[in-house]
Amino acid sequence: MKTAVISVTDNGARLAAGIAAKLTCKIDLYAKAGREGGTKAVTYESLSELVAAIYNKYNGLLFVMAAGIVVRVIAPHIRDKRYDPAVVVMDEAGRHAISLLAGHIGGANELTRVFADAAGAVPVITTATDIQHKPAPDVLAARIGLEIEPFDQLKHINAALVAGKRVVFFIDCTLPNHEHYVKLAAEQCIMLVTSEDLVHTDRYDAAVVISDKEMYMVKPHIFLRPATMAVGVGCRRGVTSAALFTAITDACKKIGRSVKSVGSVATTAVKDDEIGLLAMVEQMAVPFRTYSNEQLQQCIEKNGLETSPFVEEQIGVGNVCEAAALLAAGTDRLLLCKTIYDKISVAIAEVKSPSSV
Repeated sequence: MKTAVISVTDNGARLAAGIAAKLTCKIDLYAKAGREGGTKAVTYESLSELVAAIYNKYNGLLFVMAAGIVVRVIAPHIRDKRYDPAVVVMDEAGRHAISLLAGHIGGANELTRVFADAAGAVPVITTATDIQHKPAPDVLAARIGLEIEPFDQLKHINAALVAGKRVVFFIDCTLPNHEHYVKLAAEQCIMLVTSEDLVHTDRYDAAVVISDKEMYMVKPHIFLRPATMAVGVGCRRGVTSAALFTAITDACKKIGRSVKSVGSVATTAVKDDEIGLLAMVEQMAVPFRTYSNEQLQQCIEKNGLETSPFVEEQIGVGNVCEAAALLAAGTDRLLLCKTIYDKISVAIAEVKSPSSV
């Protein structure tokens, strides 16, 4: 986790330096000009200007100062718990460390404990699920790399947990390497029940389901989506990001999968500067992979893929989307063969393991 520690007083700067010295992870120190406390911190003149410059450049921010100052200075930059960095506040005497923002998904609760331990401080965690020692689904999602869908239902599931409702965590056993998720969940003291038991709706009040598939659900629920698919794309020049995203979403629906389980998008290196593609993968927040025509051709020959003379004339290789999907997934099996949309072709392959995308 890329972390910054920011102080405003001499005592705060000395405390920040002491914390950084005790931790093995790399920490960038920032101290108010003239109040460095003998540290090698980067100095700044204006706290608000500093925060504006670095807020989105770090995964975690520790402010050694009064909580009120921090609230005011970060307020203009707060977006969404999915994207905000972890924000922790510590008093300059090092007595208390407070998890202020992005406690679960951003990891502020865990970071608070780390900083508190380094400073000999008392960690202050206020999220209800932590106070009641409940297994929060957003913590599980963050720790094992899953996407929450639909995100706006998360607060209702957490509320059900806090209220003592029967919230059951399920796992789709048809997922590739589903044992991987069972093991990681067990490390968080969460027992996963097979998704086949979802039909027994009298046994739970709400559900948390680890699956890449679209499912009809009766009870309140959220899905935790693993990155199980690589999408190969071919397109004409000038295609918009909206058209590409619509095509990929529809392609996923054709095989009963969620677009949230797309782990990477791949295409030919000829398209590595295609603006619509670049904008789309940024919107989806997934890796963008490109392959040379030689790599694509080898995949075509190895897997006996059909080719298009038109595509070969335009690109230099006769099959882009299927070959790119297979290469990105590290497999030889397609979930969805080449599917044509307006100026776009899409193919989908299932990755071999959760770390393959």
